[in-house]
Amino acid sequence: MSVLSVYVASRKSTALWRYWGLIPFAIIIISVGTASGLGPGTYLILIGLLMFYVLFQAPVWCGAVNRTRSNGPVDYCRNNSSGLLLGCSRVRQHKMQKLKSLWWTARWRENTKGLWVGPPAKLATLTGLIGTVTGVFGMFKG
Repeated sequence: MSVLSVYVASRKSTALWRYWGLIPFAIIIISVGTASGLGPGTYLILIGLLMFYVLFQAPVWCGAVNRTRSNGPVDYCRNNSSGLLLGCSRVRQHKMQKLKSLWWTARWRENTKGLWVGPPAKLATLTGLIGTVTGVFGMFKG
């Protein structure tokens, strides 16, 4: 076994591990479909894990505003980021910019601009929404 094959295998397992939040999502979806379901405490734990993943660890694009042009569209950052709340690690101001935009912006469109920036962000957003709604439904189902 060569060093290169071990390196490639570890990179693939690390890449798959980045999507660990889909496991609580799948458990929530499957358990709501079964007759017995899970207890309310289990649903709360699974929803908490899912929200932690979506907000702080899901692989998404940064989505912070790079530059505002006077006559053109707004340009968003496309660097990789972790979670919907955190900005990229390459530009220090993007982390604070994304957190500030949640609290000091009055418009709904400005607050939600990072949720639909690219396919990874869309997956994280939909996973969080569907998982939370399904989990709450599962808690009150029984």
